[in-house]
Amino acid sequence: MTIFMFALQQNLKQRISLLLLLVLPLVLLFIPSMSGSLPMGFSLFGLLNLYSAFLLTRPVVEDRMQKIVVRIAASPVSHGYYLASHLLASLLLLSVQCLIFVVTSFLYFGPEQTNYLVLFLLYFSYSAMVLSLSLAWNSMFRSYTTSFALFSGIGSIMCLISGLSFPLSLLPQSIQTMVRVLPTYYLAHGLLMLGKQSGSGILLSAVVLWIFAGIFLLIGSKRRF
Repeated sequence: MTIFMFALQQNLKQRISLLLLLVLPLVLLFIPSMSGSLPMGFSLFGLLNLYSAFLLTRPVVEDRMQKIVVRIAASPVSHGYYLASHLLASLLLLSVQCLIFVVTSFLYFGPEQTNYLVLFLLYFSYSAMVLSLSLAWNSMFRSYTTSFALFSGIGSIMCLISGLSFPLSLLPQSIQTMVRVLPTYYLAHGLLMLGKQSGSGILLSAVVLWIFAGIFLLIGSKRRF
């Protein structure tokens, strides 16, 4: 069995993973929305995707805590191959989550609601970013429990003030300016630009998300025994 397939198996063994990936995206469709804007569930999906990514990095964290990474370093398997396999497996599951949400949104809201292909690509870019963010965050802690306890609070606040769990347009302009340093802001901004059909705004959001993904990946991919 390859590391990629083993990583998929590890993640799918967690029952909460199936709940986050397959069930909760459907619940978001029924959340009431403001008139004249994209459904609120579109931005709340960013919060769900963030915590899903955090959960999917758990096997990597536990391998580090159990010193399995040390054994890998002494084996023919490189650390880069091991980490890439885990991240690709997690990104595949996050992509499935995005696809399920986008397809069901298309069926529920109809084709006239938005450009669903662009929506999927925006979610995919965001998924890569939050997966790298979760990896970098967990690399700073020795305990997954401590990491999750802090992340659950900080992640919720970050999504709130960046416009994912609260409409970005309702935030004061001063806060909208300050939160541009937060990576989660660029999904909210991308969705706002998608509603306005601004191709340049959507492209900017996607590019910034990938830049953040690269930065967090560099931080989180360093070996820590």
